[in-house]
Amino acid sequence: MPQAPDTAAGLQTRIGDARVRHSANKRRRSLRRTQKQEIAARRGITRSRRTTAIRIVLIVLAAALLFTPILLVASPISYLPFVAGVLLVLVSFIYLQILKRSLAMELDIGDDSTLARGEATVLSVHLSNSCPLPYPRIELEFYVTDLFGAYDDVRPITCALGARETADADFEVSFAHLGTYEAGVSRVRIHDLLGLFSSTLDRGISRSVTVHPRSVDLGPGDAFLAEPDESRSSLRPVAADDMDYTSVREYRYGDSLKSIHWNLSARDPHGTLFTRVYEAYVNPSLVIVLDTISPEYASEELMSLFDGMVECAAALCVEARSDGIDAEVRYVDRDGLEAASHLANTIDADDMVTRMRRITPEGEGPHPEAESATAEEMLRAAGLQSHGFSNVVLVGARTDPGQLRALTEIASMRRRASAYIAAPRLLEGKERERFLSPLHALEASGAVWRIVESDEHRTEVVNR
Repeated sequence: MPQAPDTAAGLQTRIGDARVRHSANKRRRSLRRTQKQEIAARRGITRSRRTTAIRIVLIVLAAALLFTPILLVASPISYLPFVAGVLLVLVSFIYLQILKRSLAMELDIGDDSTLARGEATVLSVHLSNSCPLPYPRIELEFYVTDLFGAYDDVRPITCALGARETADADFEVSFAHLGTYEAGVSRVRIHDLLGLFSSTLDRGISRSVTVHPRSVDLGPGDAFLAEPDESRSSLRPVAADDMDYTSVREYRYGDSLKSIHWNLSARDPHGTLFTRVYEAYVNPSLVIVLDTISPEYASEELMSLFDGMVECAAALCVEARSDGIDAEVRYVDRDGLEAASHLANTIDADDMVTRMRRITPEGEGPHPEAESATAEEMLRAAGLQSHGFSNVVLVGARTDPGQLRALTEIASMRRRASAYIAAPRLLEGKERERFLSPLHALEASGAVWRIVESDEHRTEVVNR
């Protein structure tokens, strides 16, 4: 197969090929999972049919044994086995009715219903028997939903409970992605002493579990190193277009066209362009713009990117605030509006994760970019105003030209600009290099960039 040219079209071709291979692998895994589920379902149906057949045979044999004396012996005594059998069935049925009204359950989720991503917790059901009859067999079905409300993990547990006894049934579960989950017991089935009858109780109980970002080591050389003892505002020369300029300099890539001194540039014999330099006040503070629009990937890859982006943004904000720097995270909420959160620790990110728009492939979602706030707009509003932030960080999963231009312009105004890009693990080698190649344009303006890598086990920030 001929190599695609090293251009934007070639990059899109390679990314498309990677997506096709990833989709094919996902379909194969899904097919194998479906086949296993079908095999398990067939086995379950076979076991159920076998159990039903055995019960029918036993009932027929019991009926034969009970009716044989009646047919062979013409005596009232011959009816005793039949009467005893009927009484036994009746007692078994009444026994089950008593058990149905005597079982109490209470659900407990570890020590806290708020967990860091990847942490495990124990889902414990406290069972209490208030009657003097034992429960010979109790079947509990534990479940955990996924981010979209569907059952993700279902595990059956069988136990017994003595007369007036209290016991616990435990189920350990861990959460690989950020968000709010539901965990609990979906079904409770009890059996009578002889195993003749069973009943499913309408006792479904559940609790919500919120998974917040875990701590991330940002490594040395953070992009926001403003000293906490700087004054609340400082006078700096910048290339802006809303104040009187104080000097000129040669044009730099990313300068606004409005700031070019056209008259002076026209008189230069070498055709050099000059940019007006203004004075503006900037705050020694940090704003993190979180972009939740991503190229199209499989849902599991999208959630890993989302985890890495949110954990990186939260870590940046928490570390800046711990150093005495005012910091905030700006993002688009689920209504398509701009929102902001001030995080003192990663647990505070619970509310942000609940409010913010989920990671969405480009062109999808209830609020297209054209109808909602965008990361580029938030970058320009935060960094290009005369009283803007001195540290502007973009955290996202794509190399959008408009966002990179905004960062370049911010850096040209002598403000610290940086980008943390979550790179998908399915891109490797040259495909990965081509995906990240647009970021090299930031280096000419003094802006820095890093790569965020995340999976269900960890999130890490690496240099290039």
